[in-house]
Amino acid sequence: MKSGVTISVIIPCYNSGKTIKVCLESILTQTETVNEVIVVDDGSTDESVNIIRDFFKNASKQIKFILAEQKNQGPSAARNNGVLLASSSHIAFLDSDDEWFFDHIRISKQFLDNNREYKITATKYLAIPNNFSGEVSFKKLLIRNYLSTPCVVLDRDCFWDNGGFNEKMKYSEDYYLWLSIVFKNRFYKLDYIGAKNIDYKRPFGDKGLSSNLLQMHYGVIKCYDNLYFNKMIDFKTYFKIKAIEKLKHLRRLILTYLHKYKI
Repeated sequence: MKSGVTISVIIPCYNSGKTIKVCLESILTQTETVNEVIVVDDGSTDESVNIIRDFFKNASKQIKFILAEQKNQGPSAARNNGVLLASSSHIAFLDSDDEWFFDHIRISKQFLDNNREYKITATKYLAIPNNFSGEVSFKKLLIRNYLSTPCVVLDRDCFWDNGGFNEKMKYSEDYYLWLSIVFKNRFYKLDYIGAKNIDYKRPFGDKGLSSNLLQMHYGVIKCYDNLYFNKMIDFKTYFKIKAIEKLKHLRRLILTYLHKYKI
């Protein structure tokens, strides 16, 4: 039976000349073909755009390739603008310094085809030590973020119904979107490692935006502030999860310190 799920891949790119080709190649080596690939260059000043153009020119004609360019506005705006250009029923996100393992799309697509009641699913991310798979409730997602953006596949209409990525948030804007979606929709975490960082970057405290642990912490707190303001959680839950996040922030600081000084 022919799949009813079509997939557009959205990739924000900023000065990713060293990794973008490997990222794009991981899409072409999937065991299940996607329908289109949309790269939104976020004002790169390196050779990223030229590398992308050369890759698209020589790539498979079975897939539609789109390169959009914008002034630097950050990954949230780049992702939102990419989804605006998408024509598929579902969206898969991939970051320009990440790559997919072979079966990520096949397994995600198969699950969504067979379980239409789910609007969002995700595979696992290699650098995050989390063995859990199965349905994740809103309450469970409040305590822990079970979604890594390069592993997510979701319904395009559901993305817009929940406002897309909040462009005013520089940190944890993805977590806030997942919480908003799962508040009203079912989410299933698949038992397959679907993506990894090309440079084997640690999930926090290493480099990039995730290296700023304090801003990461404030970003999560902002998520909870927004949820409480929008009456998606009560005060008791709000107080509890903020306390838990403060303990998790302290743990991240300790682990980063131990890693940095090889203790």
